[in-house]
Amino acid sequence: MTASNAEQAQGGVVQKDSSENSISRRALLAGTAALAVGASATLAKAASHEGHGDHAHGHAHDHAANGGNQALVRAAGDCRIAGEICQAHCQKMLATGDASLAACSASVSDMMASCSSLMQLAASDSKHLPGMAKICSQILEDCKAECEKHGEHEECKACAKACEGCLKECKKVMA
Repeated sequence: MTASNAEQAQGGVVQKDSSENSISRRALLAGTAALAVGASATLAKAASHEGHGDHAHGHAHDHAANGGNQALVRAAGDCRIAGEICQAHCQKMLATGDASLAACSASVSDMMASCSSLMQLAASDSKHLPGMAKICSQILEDCKAECEKHGEHEECKACAKACEGCLKECKKVMA
């Protein structure tokens, strides 16, 4: 392995040429983790409703209620994946001595942490989801604004776009 290949492998995003990037292992793992979180929360919620087929036990269920959160779970997951790719790019630039993306890296880190929590709360239809959506919206706004400053970088541009998509979904559930 050449030194250049080793640097690319450590940076997370392997560039085939200047216009085409493949997904990093970290981003792939984050996406897989997001899917697992959503699936496990859905299964846990379904398991807690086993045996309720006749609904004769005195309370009604709105099984479609969580359906509205699926778009938010997906948007937060997409945002997190775009953030992983952006973060890897920022780290790569920082490793070369270019500190121009330091603030972007920090805002993306905050965004990824908040989107992870948002996905979990949305998937389980938590009573705390509206409050988390409000907090996450502020973090998404900050990340989007920081990434838009670096629109010449495709990774930053994609992250800003993902933040915008997640913001739209957050607004639908905010308190």
